[in-house]
Amino acid sequence: MVHPLAFSPILRDTLPEAHALLASANLTLHPAVTRVVLCGSRGPAGGARPDSDVDLTLIVDTGGLPIGPELARLLQEVLDTALENWRGPVEADLAAVFDTQGCGLACFAVRDYRQGACPTGGVDCFGIYKVQRGFDGFVPPIGVRVALVHPCLTIWQAEAGGDA
Repeated sequence: MVHPLAFSPILRDTLPEAHALLASANLTLHPAVTRVVLCGSRGPAGGARPDSDVDLTLIVDTGGLPIGPELARLLQEVLDTALENWRGPVEADLAAVFDTQGCGLACFAVRDYRQGACPTGGVDCFGIYKVQRGFDGFVPPIGVRVALVHPCLTIWQAEAGGDA
């Protein structure tokens, strides 16, 4: 498990309230997580209410596993690790996201989405696994647009060859 996390200085400098919340929340990651991206109202979009959840995208290295039971098990472990250790004052809304197009999910590494940046058009171009409010599993291709995830901020990234 990866804990404690060394959050990006950009998080501390640009979103001090979100940084304080996350620093005290005991966010713990499964070793397959390579990057954590903060989105939503506690991220660069702003506008959070006191009871707003924290929208975190956990970018996962799936090791090339095809979509199926083995991948579902890995992604379930990723989310369980974070949720079982979460001690934040508000709910964590987590999504385990994985590359399905071989693009490296570069779209999640930039704060603002740029039209044309996604070689596949930016719709249903990555895999999503969620565990939330009675839904557990892969999110089917329902027209999820990567542009709607933005603005977002990478708040943690594994070091090359090991954990951060």
